Amino acid sequence: MSAAQNLICINCPKGCRLTATYMEDGNLLIQGNDCKRGAEYGKQELTMPMRVLTGLMWPADSKTPVSVKSDAPVPKELLLTCAKKMYEIHPVLPIAKGDVLVTDICGTGVNIIATRPAR
Repeated sequence: MSAAQNLICINCPKGCRLTATYMEDGNLLIQGNDCKRGAEYGKQELTMPMRVLTGLMWPADSKTPVSVKSDAPVPKELLLTCAKKMYEIHPVLPIAKGDVLVTDICGTGVNIIATRPAR
């Protein structure tokens, strides 16, 4: 066994304290989770961490930004690249809650959607 890594699960408010250990056979052992989602989170966090991207976009000809988020998590390593790309785009008004403002950001297959209307 290799050295254990400690994580805090962020799948729910409970925040289980996880211990992740790579076994000699190459498998990853996750302990401390109270549910299956915690084990899945621990494995994903150590192999390919993902995050939901949130932010603001400035519509063309508007002085008020619109809040946005990704419709699925993006790889953590691409988070800043995706954010920079998102900020370069200025969608056209009107914008309704749920409108897709950016399709397939940075080739991730993830869309950026409005979380509130803008006029």
